[in-house]
Amino acid sequence: MAFKSIVELSAKETLSDYVTAIAWSPVGNLLAVASGAGEICLLKDFVGLSLCPPTGQSVDALAFSWDGKWLASGGQDGNITLWQMEPDVPKIADTLECGSTWVDRLDWNPTCNYLAFNRGKTVQIWDADRTEEVTSLVGVASPQDIRWSPDGKRLAIAVKSNIHIWNAHNWNERLYQWELTSPASAIAWSSDAAYLASAIHDLSVGVLDWSKAQHLQREPLNEDELPAILCGFPGKVRKLAWADLPPSADLPPILAVATRELVTMWMQSPKGWESWVLDLHGGKVLDVAFQPQSGLLASVSEDGWIILWQAALEATQILEGAEEGFSCLAWHPTGRYLAAGGQRGELLVWSTCTDV
Repeated sequence: MAFKSIVELSAKETLSDYVTAIAWSPVGNLLAVASGAGEICLLKDFVGLSLCPPTGQSVDALAFSWDGKWLASGGQDGNITLWQMEPDVPKIADTLECGSTWVDRLDWNPTCNYLAFNRGKTVQIWDADRTEEVTSLVGVASPQDIRWSPDGKRLAIAVKSNIHIWNAHNWNERLYQWELTSPASAIAWSSDAAYLASAIHDLSVGVLDWSKAQHLQREPLNEDELPAILCGFPGKVRKLAWADLPPSADLPPILAVATRELVTMWMQSPKGWESWVLDLHGGKVLDVAFQPQSGLLASVSEDGWIILWQAALEATQILEGAEEGFSCLAWHPTGRYLAAGGQRGELLVWSTCTDV
């Protein structure tokens, strides 16, 4: 099998424990990484900086705001920490106490500095710029996932066997409630906010076409109005990722699903959703991500491989560097860099080759 170099290694750091979360800032070459020991580090232009030393309590959620001014973290200690990203050294601007709740879900609105996170029996929306609560959404205790739509207009929250969808401009009532056949584990919006996918515990994936979402409020007239159910997965669905393709590509929605040692690809067609399998990994696939504005897919697994799949069809490069396997990965918003965390604390960053 012939491979070519799409990316090349640019930086490597080591944390003291399993890498639990990584996040790129939308501004500059700035990466945040957290570990199971509670430490948080920054990598700015490939130079490391310690933001928080190990605490013995895992940090499980990490994200930059849309403008790069804020970094939020949450984890085992039950708090949200907000760093203001000053030019020289970031500083802690706020700590939001969430009681005894383990904070493992948080997400920034992609158009303003509203942070959504689980807090006790609610999901709270916090305005970081004004340092004040926007609202608390009740009846959504212990969410499995929280995701803003890419246009910032809607917030989807997975709770047990339901997906609650809220209007970001009117928090008084839910827009829709999508009832699933089994509890959800993860949700993901397509880059154009037209589709919402949900990983379901019964080894299926549901796909909601937002243009048909109003039909959730009444008895559907025909089967086409119902969300699509993608079946046939051999095990638990661990991650979902939608292709972020340029409009010029003129392709239907493409969804990558990580399950067991496989990545199952799905594409909408006039006949429904068609699938194919990427099966080169030898261990559980833990994360998948598309390069922005590209069909290049990256998948990481416990076998210690990151595989880059050209057009989500064929393997074009295999990356290594995590002795006991990788745990997570993330593309820079520009698509120029790919970062991955390892199960023994490895952090590796690759840059796209100039001749690609």
